[in-house]
Formats: sequence, C-alpha cells, structure tokens
Amino acid sequence: MHTYVLLLLSVAPLAFAQNTQIGALIGRGGVAKLRDDSAHHVVLGVESCFRCAGHLGLFLEYHHWSKTGSGSGNPTKLDLAGAGLRIQGTGNRVRPFFDVGGFVGARPRRYFLPQGEESLTLAAALVGFGAAISISEHWYVRPVARVGVLSTNEVAGFAGASVGYRF
Repeated sequence: MHTYVLLLLSVAPLAFAQNTQIGALIGRGGVAKLRDDSAHHVVLGVESCFRCAGHLGLFLEYHHWSKTGSGSGNPTKLDLAGAGLRIQGTGNRVRPFFDVGGFVGARPRRYFLPQGEESLTLAAALVGFGAAISISEHWYVRPVARVGVLSTNEVAGFAGASVGYRF
C-alpha cells in the first residue's frame, strides 16, 4: 500500500505539468518618453505558461534588455520579471492569445557624471498579443508583441518570438 502512495505522489507533479509550456524568447524592444527618441534594445528571455490547455492560463516571464542605440534617459540594461493572465483561443494548430499583466524590474542607468551607474526600480502594466503555432505535438513557435506603461513615465514595447515545449 505504501508503495502505491509513493508512486502516486511521485507522478503527481507530472499531471500538473501536462498543461505547462516553457520557452525561450528573443526580440527587439524600445523604451521611450513622450516626445523623446527611443532607446533600442535586444530582448532575451524565458517564458512559461501554467494551465494553458484551456482558454485561461497564467504566464510568467523574465526578460533581459540590452541597449543597442541612443535614446531616452540612456538606459543601458533592463531586467524585468512579469506575470499575468493569458486569454487564448483553442485551435489545434494556431492558438491566438491576449495577455494582461504587469512587470516589476530594475534598470541600471549610466549618467555622464562621475557617479557611474545606479539602479532604478520600476513597475509596468502591460498588454500583449500573439499566437502559438504548433510545429509538432509538443513544440511550438510563438510570435509575440508587448506594450507596457512604466512607472517612470515611459512606454516600452517589444516584438519577438519564442520557441517552446508543451508538456
């Protein structure tokens, strides 16, 4: 009897993971103040979505933005961790989605004064959309776009794609 209980407990996490997706993200983004030039960034990240077999799921993301051009406030890097609600269609091959959530992160800023770098903590509300396109039973490609309003009175946006695995 104890063996069956241990076996059941050992496979229970696999049952939860059946509706889970994990992936790696790459794209381009920008951060801009009203009437200022945008700072352009390369965006790399990881993503996951829990309970994503139906219409509603919970997405979690981490993004690292690296500056590639001049622009607003001279941000050099941006690290964001976010979560939110994913509302999605139920197509077999293509599943469009709409995300609503928020990010919390920090942005090191470089000033032209002798102080060097200092970090600025920020929060953001975001909306996003895209579609998960199945390329096999478990693998998918997900084009995605995001727009967020930062607590620093700036707007951030990015577009990219992720490649992921569906359990």
